[in-house]
Amino acid sequence: MRAGIIAAACAALSAGAGAPPAGADTGEFVGSATCGACHEREYELWRDTPHARAYATLGDDARRAECRTCHATGDAPLGRAYFPGVGCESCHGAGAAYAPADIMKNVPLARALGLRELGTAEARAAVCDRCHAESKTRIRPFETEEAWERIAH
Repeated sequence: MRAGIIAAACAALSAGAGAPPAGADTGEFVGSATCGACHEREYELWRDTPHARAYATLGDDARRAECRTCHATGDAPLGRAYFPGVGCESCHGAGAAYAPADIMKNVPLARALGLRELGTAEARAAVCDRCHAESKTRIRPFETEEAWERIAH
């Protein structure tokens, strides 16, 4: 029930921003606009990044699932893509369980419910390498820590 409410809120907040149609199955993902309702500064910074525009760069390749898994937010690298662009949940994990404000205020609980810890170089590399591994990215060489400095928030 809670996931359905969050998905509906996400659809309302994201209307016109490339969100799935209202009532669409978004798995456990809520979308970056939902995150931005509380994390306004981070959301505004993200909107001007290549990650936010990643899906738009695909052109005709947007039909290819193997491209969408990294250029959209979802169960990358092998699952469904639910939202266009590399959004908050691409790095921080699907947010349906931890997005409510009362849970986000309790960081250990949020992490237990899926919020990814990105405080170490190893954790960041594990997330980034899903799409930026040498065999997948056109950005070579890809230096995780240099890239992290550009998007840290």
